[in-house]
Amino acid sequence: MPEGRKGSVIFSTSSPVPKPAGLIDAISEIQQYYIIEKTGQDIPPEFLTIRGVMTFFTVGFKNGFIEGIILGLFLPIAWGVWEDKIPVFGSTTHDLFTKLFIFMLSFGISLSLMLLFGIILSRYYIGNLTRRAIDSLVWGRAISLTVKGLIIFSLYYVLVLFWTPENVWKVGEYVWKSNPEGFYEKAMSLRHAVWMSAWMQLVTSPILSVIPFGCLKARRKQLG
Repeated sequence: MPEGRKGSVIFSTSSPVPKPAGLIDAISEIQQYYIIEKTGQDIPPEFLTIRGVMTFFTVGFKNGFIEGIILGLFLPIAWGVWEDKIPVFGSTTHDLFTKLFIFMLSFGISLSLMLLFGIILSRYYIGNLTRRAIDSLVWGRAISLTVKGLIIFSLYYVLVLFWTPENVWKVGEYVWKSNPEGFYEKAMSLRHAVWMSAWMQLVTSPILSVIPFGCLKARRKQLG
């Protein structure tokens, strides 16, 4: 029997648990909740069960982690360009515009995605059910970004510890037998860039994770 009915919308205790496969599916599910609650349906937040909450959390966690790994791979390159160690457009000497362009290309993409993510979700941030689903999705993404930052920082930290002249020379003799000196000079020049990108990961990950919360907070103030 229906638990609640108003208009043409019926809720049943046998309603299937949402199983969004990805971020787009999760947002689509949230849009459906939004449409229902916008019509005036009084839906308790418990309608989204613990399993449903964990489903949205998992989707957010996986999506944020993948995005964070991509950022983690690009930041060392950006720092290498900033320190004139990695060539861009055929030269290792770059003006300020080129450095900022490459840096924002690596960091700005994640910043833009997080801002877009927050703006889209804030539009639907009404009603008990919709808010619970959005909160679960956003918290999953936020925690994954923070965890990712810690993991990548730890990996780069360990890498830098072993990035000694002796070890780099041994690797150069193994992977570039024809010119180990060239490999050594290049690798040692990039050590500082990797170290700085590790700290950048640690600092920027929590900052990126709070952007959607700021969008949701602004939406709450707007609604009163």
